[in-house]
Amino acid sequence: MIDAQGKLFGRVNVLDLLLLVVVFVSALGLVLAKTGNAGVNQVLKGEGTAEIDLFFRGSIADPGMFKVGESTFITIRNQPHASLKIVGVKVTPKMITVPAPGGVKAYPDPSEPFGKDVVLTVREKAQFTDDAVIMGGQKIKVGTPIEVEGFKYRLRGSIVDVRVVSQPKL
Repeated sequence: MIDAQGKLFGRVNVLDLLLLVVVFVSALGLVLAKTGNAGVNQVLKGEGTAEIDLFFRGSIADPGMFKVGESTFITIRNQPHASLKIVGVKVTPKMITVPAPGGVKAYPDPSEPFGKDVVLTVREKAQFTDDAVIMGGQKIKVGTPIEVEGFKYRLRGSIVDVRVVSQPKL
């Protein structure tokens, strides 16, 4: 198939053919990106404000370290993001279920006295697409791993809710 001079079937130089293929694929990718069909670019529907609820479970001796109005630094999918303002805090003891007559009852876990479940609500400006809220170049969806860090804490958890606070504007 390829002769001593590097030609395919004695007619086409293999390097020239490879160069033509690379140029064609690059041009095709450029055209698809410009028309919005490539998947590498996202069509923004606007910008606004979004709130996300973050759930953490851990051993926390002082649940008062989370205060509404203070800032916490977040990391989304192991990518440092920004310092966000806390707009809501809900701290509950870690619960266990115990069989009881007529069903089950929930009680604080006695084996983990410092075990707490924390739901932090943070707010930030975001961009909106058809399928996601984007903060810091990251898609924000329920289940996305997230980490918060402050002066006294560093906790890993996940996103449990995403809400649009202000209407998107272009």
